[in-house]
Amino acid sequence: MFLANNTQKLAVRILESHIREGRVASSYIFSGDGEEGEMAEMGGERHSADIKEEFAGAFAIALLSGAKKMFGLGDPAVAPRVWKHSHPDVRWVKEDEGKSSIGINSVRSVSQWASMKPFEAQWKVCIVLVAEKLTEDAANAFLKTLEEPPKNTVFCLLVENKNNLLETIQSRSFEIRLMPMASAPIPMGVGSLEALPVREVFETFPTLPRDEVKRKLDGLMATSREKIYHLVSGGDADPQTVNCWLEAMDLLYDSKSALDLNANQKLMATRLAIRLARLFPSQKVVSL
Repeated sequence: MFLANNTQKLAVRILESHIREGRVASSYIFSGDGEEGEMAEMGGERHSADIKEEFAGAFAIALLSGAKKMFGLGDPAVAPRVWKHSHPDVRWVKEDEGKSSIGINSVRSVSQWASMKPFEAQWKVCIVLVAEKLTEDAANAFLKTLEEPPKNTVFCLLVENKNNLLETIQSRSFEIRLMPMASAPIPMGVGSLEALPVREVFETFPTLPRDEVKRKLDGLMATSREKIYHLVSGGDADPQTVNCWLEAMDLLYDSKSALDLNANQKLMATRLAIRLARLFPSQKVVSL
């Protein structure tokens, strides 16, 4: 598989690092518009006309086969069954038969399937092909599953734009953006940003309401993601700088996950500030 686009390469890099380092999230959003020009840059054997489906399927295959790399590696007996939608540990969800939406009964069926242990592999993966077509009731029911995700089950939500999903679903998912860089405008100021606000994390996060800290962590993750996409869009980004921001994004995600598990907020904030200060020495707080 040949990935000619920097956005695609970054997506693979992030997903492979999550597998390799045991950071697999319970829910991922694969976003992008799947334009023909963008898909044409993804060479090699294709199993779908949608690049989001291609990535989600490859991610599922890597998880189920125990591979550390995506696309073409791992147990050769797994991939054909996944692409043929015949593997019991991969559930593909699309619009209800005869309808243009995904209803609550489909979500309930998925939740019941997800609550069971994997049949063959270590993981189970649910791929929602058109997540923006979840009805309001279905989306709320799906949110309840994400609030208490089943062990070793990963949900992949495929959408053109993540804003078509409930904000609460977005906040519980890790976005993998696959859209062309030209169609993903970078927020003003992100390009010149050199570090995350370590002092703010250290001084204010321990005492803020827990929900507000979660929102701030979401904001910092979004900022880090935009910074990474800005760096790779130039094509000549310093690998060490990209690695720094990738690690920062992982630290933020792990910190939010810790809060979701009722970790001590002050301890979480202190540890996060110390680790971010190591990544961004210019922001080091003297009192640390």
